[in-house]
Amino acid sequence: MLFPALLLSLLVQDPAAGDLDALAAAARAADPAAAIALADSFEPPAGDDWQEEAVHRLESAAGPELIALGRLLAGFENPAAGGRLAALLEDGDPALARAALAVLEMPAFQEDEPAQDGIGAWLAGHDPEEAPALYAEAARVLHAIGDGARRRAARRLLRAALAAEEPAVSRAAALALARSGELDDPEIEDRLGAIAAGIGPEADLARALLEQRDQRARFQRKIEALDQALAKQVQLGGRAKDEGDLRVLLEVMRLIRARHMRSDEFTDAELVAAAAEGMLSALDPHSSYMPGDVYKQFVFDMNPNYGGIGAYVNILDGVFTITRPIYSGPAYEAGLLSGDRIIEVEGWSTLDQPIDETIKRLKGVPGTKVKVKVVREGWNEPKEIEIERRVIELPSLFTEHLPGGILYLDLLHFTDGVTTAVLEALREARRRGDLNGIVLDLRDNPGGYMNEAVGVCDLFLPADRLVVSTRTRSDYREEYRTRNPAVVPEDLPLVILINHFSASASEIVAGALSVHGRALLVGERTHGKGSVQNIYSLKVIPDEPWDDEDGNGKLDDWEPFEDLNGNGRHDLSPRVKLTMAYYYLPDGSTIHKIRAKDGTVIEPGGVEPDVEVAEKDLDIQSLRELQRLLEEGAFRAFARQVLAADQDLALRLAEADGRDPQAYPGWDEFYAGLHTTLDPNEVRRWVRRRLRDEVADLRGHRFAGTGFRGDFQEDVQLQEALRRILRDRGLSAAEVPEYRAFL
Repeated sequence: MLFPALLLSLLVQDPAAGDLDALAAAARAADPAAAIALADSFEPPAGDDWQEEAVHRLESAAGPELIALGRLLAGFENPAAGGRLAALLEDGDPALARAALAVLEMPAFQEDEPAQDGIGAWLAGHDPEEAPALYAEAARVLHAIGDGARRRAARRLLRAALAAEEPAVSRAAALALARSGELDDPEIEDRLGAIAAGIGPEADLARALLEQRDQRARFQRKIEALDQALAKQVQLGGRAKDEGDLRVLLEVMRLIRARHMRSDEFTDAELVAAAAEGMLSALDPHSSYMPGDVYKQFVFDMNPNYGGIGAYVNILDGVFTITRPIYSGPAYEAGLLSGDRIIEVEGWSTLDQPIDETIKRLKGVPGTKVKVKVVREGWNEPKEIEIERRVIELPSLFTEHLPGGILYLDLLHFTDGVTTAVLEALREARRRGDLNGIVLDLRDNPGGYMNEAVGVCDLFLPADRLVVSTRTRSDYREEYRTRNPAVVPEDLPLVILINHFSASASEIVAGALSVHGRALLVGERTHGKGSVQNIYSLKVIPDEPWDDEDGNGKLDDWEPFEDLNGNGRHDLSPRVKLTMAYYYLPDGSTIHKIRAKDGTVIEPGGVEPDVEVAEKDLDIQSLRELQRLLEEGAFRAFARQVLAADQDLALRLAEADGRDPQAYPGWDEFYAGLHTTLDPNEVRRWVRRRLRDEVADLRGHRFAGTGFRGDFQEDVQLQEALRRILRDRGLSAAEVPEYRAFL
């Protein structure tokens, strides 16, 4: 018999882990208790097919294998093993019977007739003197999972056993009744006291049960004391004037502290934040309460820059890994690539360390240097690389020069300075000399700074054109107009892509440029967030002070601060975000979604596209099959194979493959090996999507867009934009070879 720990180790290390064959083989070599541990540690394959296979195996399974399969299925609320497990009580092996009862106690069997009938039949056919502990445990499990009649029958059996003259029977019954919720019965309490005075497992269990009873009594006394204190406070503070009196909220909080089952899991700060958020969310979906840590992340999202090496990172297989360098940053310039694993920072091991701690050590004052030890696939040994930290600005704009002289601008967020980034991209495109049109992609763009939205419009409109106006509840009106002549010629086509998640500043840009006739909108109706929020600090709790050494108005990781509460980190105070006004487009229309007081949508709001185009969806069956292949990593593995064989070919295919699967070397063998119902073209799409990720390091910049969005071969909304631009310029798809397959 193998030790349980060794069995678990073998199962985890087995390359077939996730295979029921591996679980069954390990369970057959295990004792019953170890079989339960094996089932609990087993990670089943994706999907539900494995359950059907496991149920089929139950027909021939026996002993610990049956225990493991029954436990595994019950964990997924499948009681198929109930009758077979109950039959193990007749096996004559006490360890096997106890393991079967441990599985049968699971919630999956609470409505399972075979399991309950099997336990009941065994109890009816046996005398408690034969096996007192097993008999009492079986009755207790039946009480736990049975319906009303069976629970009553099980209790009667235990009560009868409690009165038995045989001490072993009586002790087992007393312990089972106590575990079934009868700790407050004086007779049970006396029996437990007598058992607890002895030695051995029964005595240990009795003492634990009595301690449980005492803890409950102490808690009840605490509740009674809090109730008395609450009554006294109410008496001293006086009754609330009405439901709007803040004393109502205070008493609710005291009641939570005194009586709620999970109140110990929440701090006062979390309860106050929940109350404040409840008040604000009742007003509208965009007013909110931001605790200090949430506000800190909000500030970073709006101004995404820091001092560091410039890379997106994650913990993969337990190791700190570069998932992708920022291609304008020092990490990439120093030679770091996607997939590189950093195992040391300045001699400090990153292994088994929290990701935030490693990131903290990589960040620092711009201009300082940090040494990292890097492991890369294909290297014989780790290499030490020195990187000079810089101010890293996370890009909010990605650009791509598409065939036919079309500039694609993927604008993720209206962050500080994004207007300048768009201006530079436009100037660079015009310097190339082949610009026929512009696609501005605002899909999934949640908004940002309104002044940046106005700035982007300024690039396409003449001076002194109204972009947007705001009106407060007092009817105060403020207008925002363009200031400079347009950078882009008026006759150069501009198409803006929008969808349901384009919001706020995105809707201002799309709406204003559409109203002025400067842009064609393609896609789907936008979100309808046309309200202005101001952020207010709370005077009662200020930010912790810090020295703003670089004058950027925010705390950088290297700047000193006063740790007033001694928690080792800088804390910002909470903020309240309040809706103060609504946006109005130049034609006087509002983009805001209008709701009644109960939340019902009265007017959908948003900006409607000039040309409505829905994104492509897969059917449910195809999505399930796609999920299987994604989890297996089939697409990425083949993409890496193509890249390793021929980098130049991989780059060409990533840019455009003509929708031809045969352009990929080894395609037929790869597709046949998938055993998939997916159409070859759908598989090709996903291989190419993964290939576009893999070649980013070679290109020195990632493809603009996200997933299939921004990919002119696969993005139907982008294709409509290209079609409109080419038509407007008097061009045909036949003149652009890369577009012939779909335009």
